[in-house]
Amino acid sequence: MAKLIFSPEWLDELKSRCSIVDVISRYVPLKRSSRDYVGVCPFHNEKTPSFMVNEAGQYYHCFGCKESGDVIKFVQKYENISFYEAVQKLAESANMPLPAIDDDSAKMIRQKKAERDQIIRLLRDCAKYYFDNLFTNHPQAQSAKAYLDKRGITRQSIIRFGIGCSLDFESVINHLSKLGYSMDLMRKAGVVSESNGRVFDAYGKRLIFPLINTEGEVLGFSGRLLENRDLAKYKNTTQTPVFNKSEVVFAINLLKKQRDVERREHATAYNGLDYVIVVEGQIDVISMHQYGFTNTVACLGTALTPMHARKMKQFSDNIVLLMDGDEAGRKAALRSIDTLRASGLNVRVVTIPDNHDPDEYLKLYGADAMRALLQDYTEGIDYKIKVLAQKYDLSSNADNSKFIHEALVVIKMLNEEAEQDVYLKLVQQYASVPIEVLRADLQKIDTEKEKPYYERNVEDKPKAVPSAPKDAYTLADQFVLASLLFQKPYANLNDCKEMEFVGNFAPVFDYILEARRSGGVASISGMYSRFDIDNEPIEVRELINYTFAPDPLPEYYYKSCILKNIQNKYIRERDRLETECSTVTDKAQRDKILGRIFELSNDIKDVIAQQQKLSMEHTVKLNDLKAQNIKFKKQKSEE
Repeated sequence: MAKLIFSPEWLDELKSRCSIVDVISRYVPLKRSSRDYVGVCPFHNEKTPSFMVNEAGQYYHCFGCKESGDVIKFVQKYENISFYEAVQKLAESANMPLPAIDDDSAKMIRQKKAERDQIIRLLRDCAKYYFDNLFTNHPQAQSAKAYLDKRGITRQSIIRFGIGCSLDFESVINHLSKLGYSMDLMRKAGVVSESNGRVFDAYGKRLIFPLINTEGEVLGFSGRLLENRDLAKYKNTTQTPVFNKSEVVFAINLLKKQRDVERREHATAYNGLDYVIVVEGQIDVISMHQYGFTNTVACLGTALTPMHARKMKQFSDNIVLLMDGDEAGRKAALRSIDTLRASGLNVRVVTIPDNHDPDEYLKLYGADAMRALLQDYTEGIDYKIKVLAQKYDLSSNADNSKFIHEALVVIKMLNEEAEQDVYLKLVQQYASVPIEVLRADLQKIDTEKEKPYYERNVEDKPKAVPSAPKDAYTLADQFVLASLLFQKPYANLNDCKEMEFVGNFAPVFDYILEARRSGGVASISGMYSRFDIDNEPIEVRELINYTFAPDPLPEYYYKSCILKNIQNKYIRERDRLETECSTVTDKAQRDKILGRIFELSNDIKDVIAQQQKLSMEHTVKLNDLKAQNIKFKKQKSEE
C-alpha cells in the first residue's frame, strides 16, 4: 500500500468541508437524479450523461469510461495537477491550513519540483539557443530564414512566437552541456534522441516552434523539416514529465496575454474573449495573428482532446473551428464538435472554400475576406447535418432514407429533448418527412450500438487484454467488501466476525473494522484518503468501480459470500497443517495435527451444507417473488 502524504483523518475532514457536488458543479453541469447527481463526463466523449456524483458517499463514477474518485482526485485530474496541488487548492477554498508533512514526503515533493524546474530551465535555454541560431550566418539558418520569407512570416512574428532553428545534430547538446545540464536531464526533457548508441539533437536541422504554456514556460518543441528527406514533416516532443501532446495548445500563451490586456481595459465588465479560433497548424496560427486574428490557436497535429477543450474554455465559451476545405479538414471538424460540446463549449464551424488552408486564403483574399468568412459560420450540429445532406442525393428515396437514419443518430446524441426537436425540424426541411414520423423513428435509435457516420471509419481503440479469471473465493470477497464500502442496506458488518481476508483485501477489511471502532462508517471516499488507489493492485481498484448485478434478493448472495470466505479460511488452515504434518516425526504432535485436520474437514462440510441450505431458501424466495409478480400483472391486466 502506497504511503500518503497527509493523514487519512485530515483528508476526511477536508472532504467533509468541500462538498463534492459543489466542487464538481463548478466544472461540470450536474442534475439531480434520484439520490445522485448526473452529468456529461468531462474525461471522455460520450453521447448520453453517464457521469454520476454520489453526495452521501462523496465520490464520482463514470459508467462510460469507468473513471472514478473523490473530490481531490477530480480536481487533480480535471486541472491536470498533482495530488499535493489539488489538496492545496481545496484546502485554500475551505480555509483549512495544510498540516506539516513528514520529512520523507516533503523530500519527495521537493525532488519532484526541483526536477521539473530543472527541465523547464533547460527547455528555456534550449529555446533561446534555437532562437539565436536563426540570426547567424550558418547555412542552415539561411535555409530557415529563406523558408520563413517564402511563407511571409515577418521578423515581428519570429520574435512573438520565439521561432528558431537547429543548425545540426550536435551543437545544441554541446551548448546545453556547457551550461551544466546533464545528458540524463536532456533525455528527460525530450531534447535528445538515441539510435545505435548515438545521441543527437531530436530536432536536428529543423525549423523550431517552441510550445509554451499559459505561465510562459517552454514545455517542448515542434520541429518542421526544411529538407526533402524521408522523414515526418513535423516532429513534436515526445512525452516527458512536463509535456503531453494531448494537452498542449499552440499559442495559448498569447491567448492569455490578449485576455489579460482586455481584462485590464474592461475591468469588471469583462466576460472573456468573444471566441477562440482553432486552426490545424502552426503556420496557419502565425499567419492568422499577422492579419490581426490574434485569438487563434492550434493543436499539435492530433485529435482535439477534452484537455485541449478545457484549456481553451478558460478564455471563452465559444469556439470557431476554421478548417481546411478538404476531406481531412471536414472529418477533423466533425470529430472535434463532440469533444468541444462535451466540455460545455458552443461550437461554430467555418469551412474555407476551394480546399484552401487559412494561410493560403489570407494571402489570396486578405483580412476583410477572412473576417466575412468567419461571420458565415455554421453551428456545430447544423454542420453535421449539412455535411450529411451533401453526402446523399435527397431526390432519391433510398438516399433520403439513409440520410434520415444517419441524421437521427446524430440528433439522438443530444441530451435535451428541446434541442433534439430543433434539429428534427432541420432534418424535416431537408428530407420533407412529417415531424411526427421523425420523432417516432428517433425513439428507435440506439446510440450505444450505433456510431455516428463520421466515427465509423475511425479505428476503435485496441481492446484491453482481459485479466485472469478470478476464482469463486476472490469474487465472494470482492462482493462483501464492495457491499460494505457502498453501504448497502443488507451489508451487516456483524455477520463478518468469522471472516478472514488475506493478501490485497486484508488492509481494506482492516480499514472497514477501524472505521467501525472509531464510530464511523467505511466509504469509497474514505478509501481514497487511505490508499493510493491508482497504484493499488487491480482487485482493490475494482472495489472502487464495483458494478452490482441486478438481484431482487442480494442479502442471500451476501450471506453466501461470507460463507465462501469462511470455507476458504478453513481450507487454507487445513492445507497448511497437511504440509506441516508431512514433516513432523513426533507421534503425539502428529496426532494433534491430524485431529485438527479432521475438525477442519467437518467444518468445511458444515459450511458447504449451510451454503446449500441458503441456496435452497433463495430459490424458494425467488419463486415466491416471481409468482407474486405474475399475480400482480394478471390483476392489472384484468383491471
